[in-house]
Amino acid sequence: MQSICIISGEGDIVLYSMRDTFKSKLTWYLAGCVLLSAVIAGVIGYVIFYFATSYVEQLFDDQDINKAWQVKYLDDLQEYVEQNAITLENIGELAKWTDDNPYVYLSVYQNKQIVYNSDYAYAESLADSYVPEEIESEVSIEIEEEESVSEVDEMEYLYRLVLADDSIARVDIFCYDYWKYNYYVWGVAVVVAVLLFVTILTRLIHRKIRYINGMTKELQILEGGNLEYPITIKGDDEIANLARGIEQMRISIIDNIRKEQQMLQGNKELVTSMSHDLRTPLTTLTGYLEMLVLGNVTDEEKRKHYLELSLAKSQEIKQLSDDLFEYFLIYGENDKRIEVEPVPASAMAEDLISNQLLVLEEDGYVISGINNISLEAGNCMINAKYMQRVLNNLISNLQKYADKGSPIEISANVEQQYMVLRIRNVISENLEPHESTKIGLITCERIMKLHHGEFQRFESEGEFTVKLVIPMEQ
Repeated sequence: MQSICIISGEGDIVLYSMRDTFKSKLTWYLAGCVLLSAVIAGVIGYVIFYFATSYVEQLFDDQDINKAWQVKYLDDLQEYVEQNAITLENIGELAKWTDDNPYVYLSVYQNKQIVYNSDYAYAESLADSYVPEEIESEVSIEIEEEESVSEVDEMEYLYRLVLADDSIARVDIFCYDYWKYNYYVWGVAVVVAVLLFVTILTRLIHRKIRYINGMTKELQILEGGNLEYPITIKGDDEIANLARGIEQMRISIIDNIRKEQQMLQGNKELVTSMSHDLRTPLTTLTGYLEMLVLGNVTDEEKRKHYLELSLAKSQEIKQLSDDLFEYFLIYGENDKRIEVEPVPASAMAEDLISNQLLVLEEDGYVISGINNISLEAGNCMINAKYMQRVLNNLISNLQKYADKGSPIEISANVEQQYMVLRIRNVISENLEPHESTKIGLITCERIMKLHHGEFQRFESEGEFTVKLVIPMEQ
């Protein structure tokens, strides 16, 4: 049944295209390839990044290295303070130095109080907790009491910084220069992941490309004329369906070529047989006419007899030529469609048994007919002109080959939406050699194919049976 799709707008067109896309097995395969490649590349990239960063941290987790970095940055900070005249009043200008050195964390203390911190969040919290001057002394006393114990320890790990006004500040400095190597590691991991993604995806897609290339080579073999070379079918996606269609087309072409060769061979044999059949009566007719023309027959009775024989041979030649013409006429219409019309099956069977075969009864044949088709059986689909040719050929065949001593049995039935006619006769033992072309039966077979029916013939133990299968009206 043909499906009908109604498109009402651009949105419906998009939805229809999406549904059609998701039904594609090749689309799901490509999506799976992308997902699998992304997962593998992502996992491997993350593993590289994790172990590389761990290695970098372990490599630079050394006190001597950190001490060297701290001294280097502290010397640079001292120089910056001297060049920019940094004092306690403009200590905030150290922010420019910390911005230029992003891998340094800096805290500046004076009188045991933090006066600068490179962490902006922490610096803002210090600004919010500003202590007024009137209570500053009390707070200083409390801080001094609380931190007097740790003052010595504090002095041990804090570095000394001389401000521009020669006041002394203490600096807590923390360096994490190794972080810049983590960015390099991150870049390498991303590059490796992308390369792995492209490589894996290419390999997965290459399987289909290799299949398409193989199918292309097979098509080139077929193009070269070797139709016996089979097309490889792998999988169940659209490419496999294409290969399956090409294989079916190859088989169909081979079948058509074989049928054409059989037809050509059949026509060749038919022409050869007809030539022989025409040559025999023509030779006889020529002999009779020569005798009459040369005056070798003087008796009027014999002359009349030879004229009758000549007339019979000419009629035989005419019949053979008509049969040959009819055969090639039907052969030329083999690929065409004929117009059929409904005819009551019961009436057609009754006409065949009671009327069409009446000429055989007049010739002395015995007809035994059984019509098992009821009036309610329906109609059969036939072309009256072509079907009459079939019946005429069958009657002519019976007149040539049937034995008058045995009855001709005819039966009509409806079997699985088909009207089935069976005609059985006993083959006569007195047959002339030239009556073996069976061109009438070949014509019947072609006519029944034009009706989308069947024509079957069986010969066994001196009996000949013909079976006509005619489509019924659905």
